[in-house]
Amino acid sequence: MPGERMIFKFLKYFLATILLYTLICVATPFNKTLRVRSIKNQIHYLSAIMDKGYDDLLQHQFPEGKVFSNALLALSIIEYSEKYGIENEKDADIVDRCIQRIQSTSTLNKFDEHLNPKYGIFLNGWTNFLYSKYLESELFKHSSIREKIVQHGSKIEFNINTALQDSIRPLETYVDAYWPADNFVAAASMRDTIHRANWLKHLQSLSRHESHLLHHAGSNPSEIRGSSNAMITYCLHVMGNTGANSYNANFKSIFIDGFLGIELVKENADGSDKMDVDSGPVFLGYGASATIMNIKTQAEFNDFNARYTWASLNFIGLPVNVFKHKYYLFKKEPMFDLFMLWAGVSL
Repeated sequence: MPGERMIFKFLKYFLATILLYTLICVATPFNKTLRVRSIKNQIHYLSAIMDKGYDDLLQHQFPEGKVFSNALLALSIIEYSEKYGIENEKDADIVDRCIQRIQSTSTLNKFDEHLNPKYGIFLNGWTNFLYSKYLESELFKHSSIREKIVQHGSKIEFNINTALQDSIRPLETYVDAYWPADNFVAAASMRDTIHRANWLKHLQSLSRHESHLLHHAGSNPSEIRGSSNAMITYCLHVMGNTGANSYNANFKSIFIDGFLGIELVKENADGSDKMDVDSGPVFLGYGASATIMNIKTQAEFNDFNARYTWASLNFIGLPVNVFKHKYYLFKKEPMFDLFMLWAGVSL
């Protein structure tokens, strides 16, 4: 009957569309053309919403949302430019705007200027890490704020070194509160390798966990977490630390479970569902932040499984990739978009 044929035809095209959508989602990290299109369209979408003030909304959702979002977008553009040999004034302008938002009065007011270094190590660490990547890139020659970045980067490094000269210790993000991962990001930005080595050695000596992995927060040196250790492992690799491979193997043995090449990362060493703003959602013990950050980390170690994991999250995130814009989860969780972009440029 005509009606039945129409229904059958509709279902056939519908299923074919779903299959094609699935294949594109899964194939993206393995195909250069699809991968570059994904990255470019994510940058277009995220830079557009950040220019409209979305980083202020993220600041309301996360304690360091404005710094983190702008740093991840800028780093993604810099790394994309370096990996694919693409450099232009437009991309440099986006990076410059991210830096200006990080250094805006509204951002600085979120941190304590009486800390040493001023405004704390999270702001200083991520800012200088961004500067160090930018300064090393060919994209930097297109920046319109080159002199300011050079001067401010030198000032940050001087302030960190001065703080460590007073005493080698964990540097605080907030008054009487420090997180090793924040310190490791700052250490990865430093040119003074002697101070850095002593600083890292001291931080590692403070952990009270039997695994010798770094603790999540200074308030509990016996608690290790997947999200922070994925970041710490990444920083060790970026610094060229001789112990990075063994630390990564230790981290993987405790936190990572593999399923057909897909690596899921437990947020808590005991596999519990305990979660907070740092962990993001935790389901069956596996943390969203930990799993996505680990894609970035393992990609830097040239672990091919990072592509399988990114592909699975790319599909689960229900991407819409049209009109030079790509976004996930119906535009509801841009921090997921940012982490997927930062991880994606390392694949």
